[in-house]
This record gives sequence, structure tokens and C-alpha cells, in this order.
Amino acid sequence: MKRWFTTFAAVLFCSAALRADVTIVQTTTVEGGMAAMAAQAGQNVSPKITTRVKGLKTRNDVETGAMSVVTIIDLTEKQLIVLNVAQKTATIRSLSAPPATTGTTAPVTGPSVDGSMKATGRTQTIDGVKTDEFNFTTTVDMSTMGGGNVPPEAATMMQGMKMNMAGSIWVAKDVPGASEYMAFQKAAASSDMAGAAMGAAGMSIPGMDKLTKAMSAANGLAYLTEMTMTIEGTGQLADMMKQMGPMKITQKVSSVTTDAISDDQFKVPAGYTINKQ
Repeated sequence: MKRWFTTFAAVLFCSAALRADVTIVQTTTVEGGMAAMAAQAGQNVSPKITTRVKGLKTRNDVETGAMSVVTIIDLTEKQLIVLNVAQKTATIRSLSAPPATTGTTAPVTGPSVDGSMKATGRTQTIDGVKTDEFNFTTTVDMSTMGGGNVPPEAATMMQGMKMNMAGSIWVAKDVPGASEYMAFQKAAASSDMAGAAMGAAGMSIPGMDKLTKAMSAANGLAYLTEMTMTIEGTGQLADMMKQMGPMKITQKVSSVTTDAISDDQFKVPAGYTINKQ
């Protein structure tokens, strides 16, 4: 289960640019009962995300307190690398090879997803950058999860549970790297990067193609994203999460630069233990 979740997170967080070297830094803030509970436990739920792009390669660093996870995707080599900085380990997966299976373990069916995206016609200037607003909705049906790596008790707890996300994305087109960003999105979509990454992890996400196409309507750099996540359902886990109340998530670009990026940023660092899958 940990394996598919890491890949799912990598795909959801992955965004990049083409032709020019581009570095995008985003900050995230999370508010609500779940965030408060995590803070009391000493966990940081407000990650800093740094996206670096060079040609057809993208690297995403997600820093959450003491934990740092790096994902590197090479569209040319069709390769996904996940680096665990604390443990100095690297998991390398081919996005073109058939998924590896162990014994008779059944493939994992991830939560089915659905969503929509629509321009509102509204504009605003953020930090001197003109942006256009898109409203979006996304539904993640946790009750559809199943397969050999999903414990039966976990599947039972998630029966009838859905995560609903709704909000707005303010998209910028006239910023450094925006045209390259849009070009990469088209290249990634045409190569079915998301499907390949999921297949390499031995899982499927029903509705991912539809969601990807819906999100492509925001043709530019997502400069500011504001959304609220709510829980729907009547199961044990759903009831517990609903008691915490809605969770508000805000993600904002703090800087975009086009300085040259070293090729070493897209390689496994020396001294890391490599696991190929």
C-alpha cells in the first residue's frame, strides 16, 4: 500500500516546464481540525514544494519539516525516481516496463476520481502577476480501493467514504517559464505519464484520464490554488474525519526563476541505496 501511495502522491504533485530551465517554489498552508491535530502531534502539514525542470526532466522536492521526499520523472527515458532523503534510498521504476508482481498478489485498484474545471472570466493581479480564475471540483471515492496490498480492515473502514475538494485556481500565463510549463503539460498528457506511473506501481486509478483532461483546461501556471476538502460517508473512518471539520488548503507560488539547473539535480546522489522495480 505504501508503494502505490508514494507513486500516487508523486503523480498528483508533479508539474513542470520545457525547453528552458525553470524553478518554481510553492508554499502550502493547511487549516482545519485535521491540521490542528497533526500540529499537536508535532507534524508539519504545510509543505514547501520546489519544482525544477530541464528539458523533458522534472524534479519535485516536497519538504515537510524533517521529512523530504524527491520525485524525478524523465519523459524521454520513461523513468520515475523517488528519493527518500532521510534514509538515503532511491526507488527507480521504469514507466515503460510491465508492473512487477509478487506471487499471486492482485493489482491495487486505487480510489476512483472525478472532477471538472471551468473558467469564471474573473481576473486578479497577485504579486504583480495577472491571473485568470478557474473553478474546480474533485471527488475521490475511497470505497473503490481494493487489491492484494490493501488490508481488508482498511477497505472496510473506507466503505462509502468520499473526499470532496472544491475551490479555485488562479492561472498565470505571462510569467517566466509559463509557456514551457504549458508545453510540458501537453507532452506529459500525450505520453500518458500518469497512467504509466500508476501501471509501474501495479495499480490503476479509475477516472484519472478524465480528471487529467479536465484539469488541462487551466492552460497556464497555477499561481494560487485555494480549496476546501470535506468528507462524505457514514463509515467509521468517515465519521471520525467529519468530526474534525473541513480542511482548507492554500498553495501559492512564491518564486519562478529561469536560472540554469545542473544535470546532477536529476540523478540519484552518490551514497544512496538503489532499489529498482
